[in-house]
Amino acid sequence: MNKTIKGACLVAAAALLPLSQAATAGEVNISGWINEGMLFTDDGTNSDFSAIQDNGTTLASRLSFTGTQALPNTGLTAGFELSFEPANTLSADNGLTPLLSNQAAISNNNAFGTDIGLLGSNIHLSGGFGKVTLGTQSMPTDNIAVLSDPSLTLWSGVSPVFRGSGFTIRGLGAGAVDTTWGSNLQCQTSGLGIGFDCNGVYRTGIRYDLPAIMGVKLAFGYANDDIYDVALNHSGSIAGLNTVIGIGYAINQGGGNTTVAESEVFQVQAGLMDPGTGIFGSIAYMIDEGDLTAAALAVNANTANTGIQVSDETESYFIKVGVKRAFNNLGDTSLAFKYGSYEDGFGTGGVGVTGSEVERIGFEIVQYFGAGFQIYGTWEQLDLDVDCANAAALNTAAATCTAAYGGAEELDIFALGATYFF
Repeated sequence: MNKTIKGACLVAAAALLPLSQAATAGEVNISGWINEGMLFTDDGTNSDFSAIQDNGTTLASRLSFTGTQALPNTGLTAGFELSFEPANTLSADNGLTPLLSNQAAISNNNAFGTDIGLLGSNIHLSGGFGKVTLGTQSMPTDNIAVLSDPSLTLWSGVSPVFRGSGFTIRGLGAGAVDTTWGSNLQCQTSGLGIGFDCNGVYRTGIRYDLPAIMGVKLAFGYANDDIYDVALNHSGSIAGLNTVIGIGYAINQGGGNTTVAESEVFQVQAGLMDPGTGIFGSIAYMIDEGDLTAAALAVNANTANTGIQVSDETESYFIKVGVKRAFNNLGDTSLAFKYGSYEDGFGTGGVGVTGSEVERIGFEIVQYFGAGFQIYGTWEQLDLDVDCANAAALNTAAATCTAAYGGAEELDIFALGATYFF
């Protein structure tokens, strides 16, 4: 829901502009959401309870100012977006969200949200040709494997791993290198430890959205530094079922992960929903490949001697199935199961590591109270499985790998949150 600033505020702002600009000043809309939660975690060694700002920096609280105005005698429309998110200026606290924080930081500090940071700032021009946007913005492949979920149960769980990403994995032995869940969920294209949506950040560049044709939307983008992407989105119906699909490809010629010189990522998500029964399902797939830097290539070339390997490709899958319908008079209720597999997202791996998988399972429930408020509860479990070198070929390396990662404990996370939209 949007609120429009008019009257005295707009008059005061327009008074500061040259007459020609003030005469054409358009409306300014305020929209966004507040997302807060409570988190209980059990890492196999300790358990703790914390009040948090949930969902990292993508679905956390947001405030957006947007506006448009018709340009006289042109048939064109100009507009802008300014988006802000809660931030933390204390570097020692490292932005206290489940995306970044370790066990100690998330429970012992209270500084997150003491400041506000600029997320997006852009202007756009639209007409019969489509829409061109310039500035810091969501590029075409941002959220390409997130939004094609017909249930739109986003705050309770999406394909990227937000909750617990920065947590230390318990039970690791001597020689373990990738010791957090996020360090085993590394994106080649962005370097983020989230396992999916690997070009899913606001970037500064230019984006061109073509006019939609029969429900199909096509967009192209270029962002600093030498990042190109293209995405196709479609929504419609087949045999009475609501259908959505998103497909995107991005190439980052400026790097991304510190071990790659160039990377490319392909992602797709498709979803179906029966509007009669409320049964829905979505499946997402990503492959994220990198051309290793000279230093990383040298490490891989010396694997036979050191037993150390650098990953240059990650592959991920995410499935959510459930039902969303009005079981009561409060509004829709969604019940869903989710499963994710995130393969070979390790960094330098450590001695004897040849592959890895983070497996994610979970259940969630969301209660909607109209369009403006929702409460959700979710349980997720993360489990790490590391592939070690063949013992016959690298006996010492295989033993070192098994000792380092064989005892990895699971991470259980229970979240109870609420989101208020305005």
